[in-house]
Amino acid sequence: MNASPSPPAGSPHSWLAHAKSDLRITQICRSDSGVLPNQTVFHAQQAAEKAIKAVLLEHKIRFPRTHDLGELIVLIQQHAVMWPFAPDEVEALSPFAVETRYPDDTDRLSENEVSEAISLAEKVIEWAKKQIGQIP
Repeated sequence: MNASPSPPAGSPHSWLAHAKSDLRITQICRSDSGVLPNQTVFHAQQAAEKAIKAVLLEHKIRFPRTHDLGELIVLIQQHAVMWPFAPDEVEALSPFAVETRYPDDTDRLSENEVSEAISLAEKVIEWAKKQIGQIP
């Protein structure tokens, strides 16, 4: 068990902790040949989504219940929060929130697609950490 105290539930730091946990899950999934690529990219999308929502909370910006990263990114930009990514770069993860939950063609994701999804999630989390700062 982790000895450090958990951030308060619902706080930006709590959301960021969950984002980091989803990112860690992608790394575990990737090293296990028994885990399907679609489940790995699902957690990459979740990591990015939770990191973005953490920043929205930090800036006291209300957001809807959505998995659409484009919708969340628009909120970030509308409130003049620095967004360092290309317009469609991170939004490309959005389909992985729903389409990867059930068996279909997404089972055939390439290693490159999985790597790119994880890399994007890592970048979004790094950006969020800079926006929020250290966990109190």
